[in-house]
Formats: sequence, structure tokens, C-alpha cells
Amino acid sequence: MQTIFLECGSVRLVPFSAADIRLIDDLHSDAYGNRCTEYSTNCTVMDAAELVSSALQHQEDLGFGKWKAVSEDGTFLGWAGFTPVSETSEISVNYCLPNEVLQSDPDLSKRLFSSLADWFFENTYFSHLIAVVRMDNRDMREVVLNCGFYHRESKVIEGMQADVFQMLSPSMQSYLLSA
Repeated sequence: MQTIFLECGSVRLVPFSAADIRLIDDLHSDAYGNRCTEYSTNCTVMDAAELVSSALQHQEDLGFGKWKAVSEDGTFLGWAGFTPVSETSEISVNYCLPNEVLQSDPDLSKRLFSSLADWFFENTYFSHLIAVVRMDNRDMREVVLNCGFYHRESKVIEGMQADVFQMLSPSMQSYLLSA
């Protein structure tokens, strides 16, 4: 039986395996799929291998990472989860699903993103979570803002111009409101 880290309707987030590299490469070779990533150019097989390897390593080291998104029948849909951001020493949330998956369920990205933020604050001790959004990714920007993140700054991260959005943990929000 496979570990399920998060269920969001019919989408399940499960651990990657080395066999998933080709799936990631195919996802990121699509122009729409590549817009969702931290990569500023097309993903190569080496990048896909690094994504899977780093996801597995982060899961082992931190207890969370990027996970493979699958349907109820196990069909690969994309990925979603968390990434340490070396430039800011924070954790970023992100997802990458093909356009056809998002078109078949227009609210999926918002539900998934919101579920990821909830999971993060329920299962970690961090005071906040960030979302690094490429400047040209309006769809992701809309999802992030609709989920309660706010714009914190614009900066270059991993070689791309990006906006950094932030959400405070519920305990941090309570603390600030009581101060």
C-alpha cells in the first residue's frame, strides 16, 4: 500500500520513485507544464531526475517535499508540495498540473493549494509559508492570492524574476492580532 500524504478530492499526493523521472520530463516538456516550475527554461531529463531526487531527499530530511499527484486509479497527474528556497531560507509551496487536468476541474488548483497550506501548518512548526511565482504566471498568482497569501516582495530566485507571496501560520496570525 502506498503512503498518501494528502488527499484533495480525487487527487492524491504520494511519494515519488525513481521510475517517475520520465513522467516529470514529459510534464515539463509541455509549455504550460513548464510555467509551473522553478525552472526558467525547458526541463531536461537531468532536471527531472534532480526534481525527483531532491523531492525524495527533502521528504527524508524534513518530513515533507514535492509529491507525485495521482488520480484515484493511480494515473499520474503532476506534482505538488514544498521546496526549501536557498535564497530566502524558507519553504515554498508549489504545484504543476497539466492544462487539461486543470480545465477538467477549474477549482482543483485552488483546492489543492489551500489543502497544501493547511497540511503544512498542521504538520510543521514553521511560522510562515511562501509561494514563489514567476512574473509571467498569472494563473498561479490568482490561485495564491485567492488562498490568502499576500505579496511580500519581487526578487530574482533561482535565476528568474519572481514575486514572493507569504502566508502566516494560524498561530502567528493569532499572535499578531493579540499584540
